Amino acid sequence: MVSRIMHLLPGPEIFWAVIYLVVMLLAQRNTPPTKSMDDFLENLFLYVPLVTALLFGLWYIQAIEKTGLLLRVWVAGIFGGHFVLDKGLGAHSQQGPGIGTAYIIGMLLVFFVLICGSIFVKIRF
Repeated sequence: MVSRIMHLLPGPEIFWAVIYLVVMLLAQRNTPPTKSMDDFLENLFLYVPLVTALLFGLWYIQAIEKTGLLLRVWVAGIFGGHFVLDKGLGAHSQQGPGIGTAYIIGMLLVFFVLICGSIFVKIRF
């Protein structure tokens, strides 16, 4: 039983939970907004798809159970991308139409990365 849990533990869900906690801490620290933090939060729409691409590196780790991993990566990628973008962009000091557009572009890029990564995984493995 413990062995089965250890095969499932280092998966995409834990990865996104850690990323979400980091973004949540950064959002809380943006209380008096600084320009550098606002710039980082505004550029999350580029960073989140890059982080999503890292999830496909799980196929190179031998200890991870591969059965159902693609579905787990998709579900965790969509939900994780949404929550991280929502929390991070919601903490931006100047809410406007540009922030909503950044969210939409970020989610579209997450979907694009998930599609490309799925094709790569199916061809390679």
